[in-house]
Amino acid sequence: MMMSMAMALKQQRVLMAISSPSASTLLGFHSQRSQAETGMIFFLHTSSSRSGRPKYQKGCSFTNIEDASCCFNHMVHMHPLPRIIEFNDFLSALVRIKHYGTVLYFSKQIELLQIERDVCHFSILINCFCRLQRVDFGFSVLGKIIKLGFEPSVMVFCTLINGLCIKGKIARAVEFFDEMVERGYQPNLHTYTTIIKGLCKIGKTPVAVGLLKKMDNAGCQPNVVTYSTLIDSLCKDRLVKEALDIFSEMKSKGIQPNVVTYNSLMHGLCNSDQQEEALALFNEMMNFNILPDVVTFNIWVDTLCKKGKISEAQGIVKTMIEKGVEPNTVTYSSLMNGYLLQNRVFEARKVFDAMITRGCRPDVLSYNILINGCCKAQRIDEAKQFFDEMSFRGLIPNTATYNTLISGLSQAGRIFEAKELFTNMHVQGCMPNVLSYNILINGSCKALRIDEAKQLFDEMSFRGLIPNTASYNTLISGLFQAGRILEAKELFKDMHAQGCSPDLVTYSILLDGLSKQGYLDQALELFREMQNNYLNPDLVIYNILLDAMCKSGKLEDARELFLKLHVKGLLPDVRSWTSIISGLCREGLLDEAYKAFRQMERDGCPPDCCSYNVIVRGFLQSNSASRAEQLFQEMFDRGFSADALTRTLAADLLSKDDNLGLKRLLGESERCQGEKVMYNCKFSIPSAASCWCKYYMTSLGSILSQF
Repeated sequence: MMMSMAMALKQQRVLMAISSPSASTLLGFHSQRSQAETGMIFFLHTSSSRSGRPKYQKGCSFTNIEDASCCFNHMVHMHPLPRIIEFNDFLSALVRIKHYGTVLYFSKQIELLQIERDVCHFSILINCFCRLQRVDFGFSVLGKIIKLGFEPSVMVFCTLINGLCIKGKIARAVEFFDEMVERGYQPNLHTYTTIIKGLCKIGKTPVAVGLLKKMDNAGCQPNVVTYSTLIDSLCKDRLVKEALDIFSEMKSKGIQPNVVTYNSLMHGLCNSDQQEEALALFNEMMNFNILPDVVTFNIWVDTLCKKGKISEAQGIVKTMIEKGVEPNTVTYSSLMNGYLLQNRVFEARKVFDAMITRGCRPDVLSYNILINGCCKAQRIDEAKQFFDEMSFRGLIPNTATYNTLISGLSQAGRIFEAKELFTNMHVQGCMPNVLSYNILINGSCKALRIDEAKQLFDEMSFRGLIPNTASYNTLISGLFQAGRILEAKELFKDMHAQGCSPDLVTYSILLDGLSKQGYLDQALELFREMQNNYLNPDLVIYNILLDAMCKSGKLEDARELFLKLHVKGLLPDVRSWTSIISGLCREGLLDEAYKAFRQMERDGCPPDCCSYNVIVRGFLQSNSASRAEQLFQEMFDRGFSADALTRTLAADLLSKDDNLGLKRLLGESERCQGEKVMYNCKFSIPSAASCWCKYYMTSLGSILSQF
């Protein structure tokens, strides 16, 4: 009798606690009750084993919170009360339907019933906190486990590691994993896979590969998810060979790849321009009766679009639909991107409309692709229309959307509209990033609105953004273009002071700016400083100096620098040779200039239009009409035309020497002015991409016919 009274008092305390405002608090965790959870309290008060209501059974499952509340009400009215194992079973059923806050609520009621909770129960709580992204409360529960004298299980540690990864605290998850191993706990498959996923997520794929080997050595067999995670990350890092090695290892251990594994590899191979190898994998996948999914088809649609084979990509989409695989936003976005790469905005819009007709709702990425394509095709007004249409469809433009349109407006010289959009970006609550500022700074510099560019640069720091190397490069370049050399040099010093490392582009801007403003000695001093800082100059930088030396009359220094290119492992390009030829012509060394011109082609560097104009001008200025005529004819035969200065010099020479051949060529050159004919386009040679696509379409078509 006394025991029955005690039990009744416990149950009464639970019902009183349910109506208490603090009942939903566990270890300081507060959550707003959903309407369903509020309704649950009513059920607990009113439904005492009503007929037809769910009662607890082992392995129970629920589809809604009302049934769960009735079941719990039934459990707390049982005599004797169920054991903790039954309550854990009940809570696990709630976890399966993702009612994590409700689990925490019921756990508090179980505690009020003075039922002794076990490690399994606390593991359920930790999992719920982690799923609610409150891993800090999860660690509080771990502290409680230890305080109560329980030994935490591997699953407890694994759940916390997963919670840290969900929260994005990968480094802490790895640290906790190491602590777990040091304390003698043996991680299970799930723990290893969780850490490997986390490492891959933060770009530490090599460390993840090392962990796979440790996992193997510890006797823990990886599964298809573990391997697929690593393969996908390696492919994204462009380490396709290493991914294929892992793939071979996986198969040698008898672990069957799934469609996710094959998709990752095919995507990696296609991105590395290894379509034939990707096609072989596709064939292998089909032979193993692993059916392609929408991701598989999207990989091939995207690959074909990037190759310019849009009609073939459309054929793949048609096959998808015929086989019952519905194209998604990614499919249509790839097609739109393919058309836009060819400036076919109208066709891209048709794909967009077809996408909506088929019930596939466009997302922000779809619009970003359209806006970017329109901007590249210089159809800015259409890009603005798409931007406005986003709001009509209930889509919120992101930073990438704004950046794309701001860039398009800036490049079109519509800097006022670009700034207006930039201001609107702030108003709409979309925070500009460093790239947003860089785009607008670049636009302002091109419009020679340098003070506005400087103001934007300073504003970045005010808004908590740190200017990057590109920010400094853009403004330094603008200052040089405006002739504000001292300010450009000061900004370069500030770049060092702020800990922002200059790159090759920075030095090329400075060297070019100083050289063109007549400060060659300062440019050469900076060049030496660059080498002392172990930054190896590239061909662009050498070409800047070669050109500046030749124009400053330092031909011997230029020749010496030119000869150093081979020593540095660099091959002179057409600009390198043209600078030297120009310098030789300036010094009147026409025979040497002619020899260099012929040597240039023998070394596998065919002259371009600029090279021909330079050498022809050299002979025209020295009144060598016959040699000028020969080179003029050669230039004309190769599809190049004389520029304005060359034509003027030729006309001057003809006023002194009536060379009929030169006169004829000059007339033809003037008629052909404005035509741009590429020498190598005279020959109709099937491209490798074209041949590959024919082979691919035949092979892929035959494989798909079996699907």
